[in-house]
Amino acid sequence: MECFRMKKRLTKIALAASLLSMPAVVGANEYTSLFAVEGGYNKVSADVTESGQMFSVQDSKLGSAGLKLGAQGENFRVFLSARYYDAEDFSKLDTLGAEVEYLFHFSKPVSFFLSANAGKAFMKVGSKPYYASVSTNEYYYGGGAGFNVTVTDLIDVEVGARYIDLDSEVTQGTATYKFNSITSAYGSIIFKWQMD
Repeated sequence: MECFRMKKRLTKIALAASLLSMPAVVGANEYTSLFAVEGGYNKVSADVTESGQMFSVQDSKLGSAGLKLGAQGENFRVFLSARYYDAEDFSKLDTLGAEVEYLFHFSKPVSFFLSANAGKAFMKVGSKPYYASVSTNEYYYGGGAGFNVTVTDLIDVEVGARYIDLDSEVTQGTATYKFNSITSAYGSIIFKWQMD
């Protein structure tokens, strides 16, 4: 079990290092600056075990709003992101992270992309009759895919799916909380401008 956790930590560190090195891959010579507004529909998977009984804390009707700031080269995009999740079962669920997308240009206006992401999730589950409140801040990593449509020289629209692996376990008193994952479908409006 400890070996598995160490492997997960090393994977997260390697992914974070890769994301941080991406601006060099994008290229310092010519790039486009990006600012994006995102809305999403999400499912959070979490469980609470209290005195041997497991309670599922899942909210399949969970909205999110986010902002992304980044840069784009010919085939790569890099974003810093912040998201707020409107979750009934959670008192708080926010993420701060970084993402990299590799674009496959099949036609002039439409591109397919694959993405990797890593960051930190800030979670708090409020008290319920059958379990106590708990807060945790955990690192995450994940991936995604989707389509990008160039609407004008200054605006893109992106539609995609994202998976975030939380893999966090917190014990408080007699309760054990396991935060598993966030699965998202989202859309973004991306504003582009060229830096001189």
